[in-house]
Amino acid sequence: MPTLSRPLCGMRGRLCALAAAALPAAVAAQAAPDAAPPEPPPRTVQGYVIGAALVDGRDPVGQSARTSTLQPVWGLWVGRFRLSSGGAATLWGVGREALVDAGLSTTLVRRSNASLSASLRWDEGRETDEDDPLLRGASPVRGTLRGRLSLGYAPAPRWSLSLGVSQDLLGRAGGAQVSAGLSYRHPVSARTHWDLGGSIRAGNTTYLRTVYGLSPPAAARVGRQPYEPSAGAEAVQLDWRLVSALDRDWVVYGGVGVSRLVGAAARSPLVGARQVWSAQIGLAYRH
Repeated sequence: MPTLSRPLCGMRGRLCALAAAALPAAVAAQAAPDAAPPEPPPRTVQGYVIGAALVDGRDPVGQSARTSTLQPVWGLWVGRFRLSSGGAATLWGVGREALVDAGLSTTLVRRSNASLSASLRWDEGRETDEDDPLLRGASPVRGTLRGRLSLGYAPAPRWSLSLGVSQDLLGRAGGAQVSAGLSYRHPVSARTHWDLGGSIRAGNTTYLRTVYGLSPPAAARVGRQPYEPSAGAEAVQLDWRLVSALDRDWVVYGGVGVSRLVGAAARSPLVGARQVWSAQIGLAYRH
């Protein structure tokens, strides 16, 4: 008997050790049905849009004629960031989450009826055109990278307010701009709505002198009067736009707009038309 007690005790000890090791697993298995399942990892590419729009309009600066051009409409939504052309942001918003400004954008803060977003966008600028009598002697406007902060607020259903501030980030005399707008959205059906919006834009002294000014040295060189505007309002704008989702993926849209220069911008000797009309119609595929 003494020879059997030690193996039995050893076996009993190993069984106790196995039971102790298995107890946490058993408890975890018992609690598993009540525990929340792990969340799946977020999708990297959340969507894209690609299409084209026929745009008719003109630049108020210079003697440029009206032109009709076919412009690409594109955008890519990756994680928290969206990279898009001007028309893509609104197209994504039809029946889905509304997006922010064109360019590279992201939402910083979102509440029930307010949001704060940031964006980066390339400003093309303007080339020198000595053949245009209105632009003769005017310095070129260098292209630059603009950073923008946008605040959106919905005071009531279908109404939205916006306030934006942008700044030249490369120090190329692009200055700063401020804009404020009010828009109303009228749903026609579950897939169609139209928007009516008005906005006002203003700029600081650097911005207005770069876009609408004629410096004394440049004016003396071509025999014109110099023009150096100060900070103030630049333009008011009114837009109407109809957007319709043909199905989950295809969207057709069109609209008209009118913009009128005001204040020092309207009095600039570089301006060929204080008031300009524009129109566009486009088709795009969303995913």
